[in-house]
Amino acid sequence: MTSQRILATSLFGVFLSTNGALAADGQATITDTFCTSIQTSIMGNKVPADNMVHPDFESFVLSKASVDPLRNEQFTTLGDDGLPRMVSCKMKTPDHIQDVYGEDKANAEAKTCAAINQQNVAAVIASLTPEESERRTLTDAQIVFEDDTSVMTGQSWTKPFDFATRDDNGAVHIQSKRMQIDWTNIIFKMAPDRFRGALYCHLIAPEFAKALILGEADVPAPIDG
Repeated sequence: MTSQRILATSLFGVFLSTNGALAADGQATITDTFCTSIQTSIMGNKVPADNMVHPDFESFVLSKASVDPLRNEQFTTLGDDGLPRMVSCKMKTPDHIQDVYGEDKANAEAKTCAAINQQNVAAVIASLTPEESERRTLTDAQIVFEDDTSVMTGQSWTKPFDFATRDDNGAVHIQSKRMQIDWTNIIFKMAPDRFRGALYCHLIAPEFAKALILGEADVPAPIDG
């Protein structure tokens, strides 16, 4: 499994300053337009989009993102303490947006969900107060972003998974899960339109990332016990 580690606080500061869009594009909190902002960041979407925030997982599972009008679907998984743990976005792929609105309306390639996780955590760290920075218990060197776990079916995508784990050295590994069915993928050409052009991401909630960084929460118990 491939992963990207933040090597040190000083290096991370350089990374932010030389790639200012990383922190600027990231989100330190979940909002009612979280997935719409993710769509802009992940694929450079230039088409105004609605964002449907679902109150329960069941309605979110049944939902489908729409391309015309452009609409994303959003759901936040909460822990027993009510703190957000994971935020899930259903979006449309760049090639579907391009097909409907024009090639200049989205980038040809989408960023990974892991890259979005990294941007959001960068935004969380950038938003810490001096007092919060002083009492951090998770350093930059202890944050590891794993490559996306990629699946090809909605059933696999909605299956629970370990989105944050801690290794024997105390580092926290942040795992994203992605489903991408490109609109132009010939394998799915005969599938119903509503199943094509799907780009889904499960992401760590920025609020939970902050709690981990400050030592106010620990990673969830492994799904398999």
